Amino acid sequence: MKSATCAYVGAALFVALMAAFSAIGDTPPTGGMLLVLGILGVSSHLVLLPVVCASGRTAWTRACGYSWIAIDVMLNVASINGMTLAAVTPLRLGSHVLTAVWVADAGLTAGGIVRPVGIVLAMLLAGHALTAPWIPAWVIFIPFVLIPIWLVLLGRALHRADSAGRQRAPAVQ
Repeated sequence: MKSATCAYVGAALFVALMAAFSAIGDTPPTGGMLLVLGILGVSSHLVLLPVVCASGRTAWTRACGYSWIAIDVMLNVASINGMTLAAVTPLRLGSHVLTAVWVADAGLTAGGIVRPVGIVLAMLLAGHALTAPWIPAWVIFIPFVLIPIWLVLLGRALHRADSAGRQRAPAVQ
């Protein structure tokens, strides 16, 4: 699957994940809903591996993106297997600092509207991760709403870059 397509699928999966979280409200999720949340959480991250590979300027910022994906996948599986939200949340927030580094670099590299949206998203993710104990829990939804928007914008930029690369490529004979 092309990186642009993966960005679009990731955006859709993040929207589905937000809808699933909204559906449970303040009640603890049932076993079935916990499994749905886990599958959506794992798949919404794993589908972004090609996106991380195709974006950003440096290997170390892509390593931050890969690390975020790995950590969040592990935490989603740990949640399905009974790890408490109190144990998962601080670790997840730590991975969001890494996410912010990758998002900022990918946004700066992509340019256009991806740049300012990416910078805002990166600042919100890092800011929330570092201030979560002192701010209301609902604040996390602000960057979560931006994630699918930014992924769609990044997907468009990746598609354009891929199309431009094919147009400039010499014909193979």
